[in-house]
Amino acid sequence: MGLGKLSTALLAASAALALAPAQEKGKKKADDGTQIRVAVEMVSLPVVVSTRDGKLVTDLEKKDFQVFEDGVPQEIAGFSPTDEPFSVALLLDTSGSTEARLATIQNEAIRFTTLLHPDDSVAVMSFAQDVTMHKDFSIDREVNARGIKETRAGGSTVLYEAVWLALDEVLKPIQERKALVLFTDGVDTASHKVSMKETLELAKETRATIYSIYFNTENDLARRGMGGPRPTVGGIPLPGGPPVVVGPMPPVYGPGRGGTWGEYAAGRKYLEELSEYSGGRVFDALAMQDLEPAFDSIARELASQYSIGYYSSNPKHDGKFRKVEVRVSRPGLVARTKKGYHPRKPGK
Repeated sequence: MGLGKLSTALLAASAALALAPAQEKGKKKADDGTQIRVAVEMVSLPVVVSTRDGKLVTDLEKKDFQVFEDGVPQEIAGFSPTDEPFSVALLLDTSGSTEARLATIQNEAIRFTTLLHPDDSVAVMSFAQDVTMHKDFSIDREVNARGIKETRAGGSTVLYEAVWLALDEVLKPIQERKALVLFTDGVDTASHKVSMKETLELAKETRATIYSIYFNTENDLARRGMGGPRPTVGGIPLPGGPPVVVGPMPPVYGPGRGGTWGEYAAGRKYLEELSEYSGGRVFDALAMQDLEPAFDSIARELASQYSIGYYSSNPKHDGKFRKVEVRVSRPGLVARTKKGYHPRKPGK
C-alpha cells in the first residue's frame, strides 16, 4: 500500500480522535478597533528525572520544576504526574534482516506490552516494503498480542515513511500523553515519498516521545559479503558495534542504501537524533539477549515520565528553534527533556 493510501487509511482509523484544540491567550486590537484573538499553543514537554547514578524519580510535584526557554524562565501552566495514561505506537521493522529472529522479536514485544500500565493503550504497526497498521490503540493486551503476531518479515525498508506516518497520522490526533517505540537498525532502503530530514523536522515538532531500540544487523552485512572492508583506525579494524560517523549522514535517495558499514552507523545516528529532539532515548540490542533489557528500560521510563506544559513568553512566531531546559529544585537530581521546538509560523 502506498504512502498516500495508507495515510488515508490511518486517518480513517483515527477519525474518532479529535485534534488537540489551539489554546487562546491574550487579545490585540486591529487598526479598525476590532479585537483579534491570538492563538498560542501550549508547549508540551516530556520529562524524565533521575538521580546522578541513574535511578528514576517518580514522586515530584509541579513546584519542584523550573522551565527555561532560551535561558528565560517560563511559568508552568500544565503538569501531569507519572501515573497519567500513555498512548504508545509500537513500530516494528520487519524487513528481510529480521526473518530468522522474528519469533523472538514478537515475543519480546508482546512481553513489553504487559509491562505497561493497564490504562496505557497500544497501537501495533510494522514496516518493510510497506507500512502496515495491524491493530489500533487498545488497552486489551490480547488484542495487542494478536497485532504483534500478525507481523511478517521480508522485503526492503521504508523506515522514513513509517516514522512519518506513525507521528503525523497515528499519534498526532492523540491529545493525552503519547510515545513512539521504534524497533529498527535505522537503515532506510526504499523510502521515496518522505526524506530523513523531513522526519527529523517532524520529531522537533511532535508531542510524542520517541524511544528507539537499535537492532544491530551489521553481522548480516558481513555474512552477505557486502559493505567492503570494515573501517580501521591506524590499520586496525574497529571493534564490534557501529563506527563513529563524523559529518553529515549519507543522502536519503539512491540505490544501494544499507550496503555499507557507514550507512549502518548513520542509521544509529539518525535514531539518536529522533530521540534527542523528542526527549526519548536509544537503547542498543546488539544481540538478541539485549532485547529484553531494552524493552524493560523503555517501560520503566514511560512509567516514570512527567508531562509539563507552558505558554512561551516569547511573542514572536518566526519559526526559529528555541532551546528548552528543565531543572529540578531538589538537589542531586537530573531532568531530561526534548532539546527544544520550532514555534509555528502564522497560518500554519
